[in-house]
Amino acid sequence: MLSEDELSWIRNVLQDYVPGEISPSYFYKEITEFERNQNRGKVRKELNALRNKMRRYTPEELLMFKNKKERESEGLHDFSGIYIIHNSDKDTYYVGQAVRVFDRAFNHFLANAGNNQVYEDFCLGDTFSISLIPLSITSFLSLNELEDNAIRAYDSIHDGYNKMPGNVMDKYIFRNDEYQQAANLILNKIQGTELFSSLTNDRKRMIYISSLFAELRLPENIHFKLGLLKAIKEYQKAIRKSKK
Repeated sequence: MLSEDELSWIRNVLQDYVPGEISPSYFYKEITEFERNQNRGKVRKELNALRNKMRRYTPEELLMFKNKKERESEGLHDFSGIYIIHNSDKDTYYVGQAVRVFDRAFNHFLANAGNNQVYEDFCLGDTFSISLIPLSITSFLSLNELEDNAIRAYDSIHDGYNKMPGNVMDKYIFRNDEYQQAANLILNKIQGTELFSSLTNDRKRMIYISSLFAELRLPENIHFKLGLLKAIKEYQKAIRKSKK
């Protein structure tokens, strides 16, 4: 586990927490959302230019291309990106993301498999076209960033099928570099334990973190606890992804 010198350093780093202090992640989220809303027109122009250059699929084609052999016979290969579903009759949109877009997008045209409103309008006979856009050909760095910007660009929450915005934050924003270093230090010490592998949801993670704080006599610091929870979650996600 952690040495006494390491524990002493971590305690010193965490003792500056002031109850009621606003998390730095809050400010980051507010600023990011403001900037993305300001850039909606620019993003839509970029995505429309890509959509106009690429093939647009019908729901029937997507359902056919869910079969890998059918895709390959047309020279199509799955990729990581977003799909933009457009109801041409209502001029409304749904935006989603997937590591394998062909394996995901068709679900919205099946009962109880995707967005129910999209499926209902499809059954009523509305005309749909679907654009599949690889992350690699856009100006964005992650699927979360691309999806959230696209949802805002096509206003698909207020005037479309999306119920929630995309994920604005890919990772928790710590107060400073020392907080990040302390979280990495703790994570490196606990990640190989049997108990660590049993932390399958946020409730279990927070209970474990609170117990760990008590055991190590660390000062109460809710911002750091939340950051450590996110760090554990992201580490576990990366491990699962590497095993696929």
